[in-house]
Amino acid sequence: MAAPEASLADVQRRAAENPDARYRAFDSYPWTKDRIFTEQLSGALENAQFDGLSLSEKALHARIQRFGQQTQITVDGYAYKQWLAQNNQQPPRIVAEQTLAIEAMTVPNPEDRRLARLLVELGDPLGQAALQQTASEPANIQVPSWQNAAPTAELYIEKDASPTVPDKEPYPKKFEEIVEFLQTGKPIPGIRQIPDTVIENPEISTRGRLTAPLKPWEINRAPSYNYSELPAEGGGT
Repeated sequence: MAAPEASLADVQRRAAENPDARYRAFDSYPWTKDRIFTEQLSGALENAQFDGLSLSEKALHARIQRFGQQTQITVDGYAYKQWLAQNNQQPPRIVAEQTLAIEAMTVPNPEDRRLARLLVELGDPLGQAALQQTASEPANIQVPSWQNAAPTAELYIEKDASPTVPDKEPYPKKFEEIVEFLQTGKPIPGIRQIPDTVIENPEISTRGRLTAPLKPWEINRAPSYNYSELPAEGGGT
């Protein structure tokens, strides 16, 4: 555990000293493997139309927030976009291919596929491919042959409504016999009867022979007086 912490501390130090190192660390973060970020990104894109921001702007805000949570490194969005333009670089891919495939299968209308449209805005060709994919097409998922041959009807087991079936014992015979013994109070065969009495040994005493040591508050305690022996007020000696 010491190595990751030392590595993070080194990244934080270099990011504080060099803006180029800060933005490279920002782009090299494993965005596609961070499931929490993917959930945060999906939620942010749903509110993009209400905020009046583009999908890429909402995604950048989500990236800055998540990166700060994980590394405690603050990234300025405007300065980051200038750095991309000056170095002629594209933002990294922040959505996994599997996530895009699931969106393509579950969202029939391409206009509602926000993750794919986001990648189009970011210049990632994978986004356009995800928009062109129809929901009926398999998303490159290998299905075993035995699964293709499996029945498509819903499988279920019909339960018997009657609690008991004729000519069939609901419980083993031995179980019924034990229940009968318990109800009638008869001794159960094979069970050893142990009396519930305790036989005390007269040679063993429960009272100790040693004197109990003084308690901490009893050590060096002032001697007690018998107040009944004190003279009464106003009395003679």
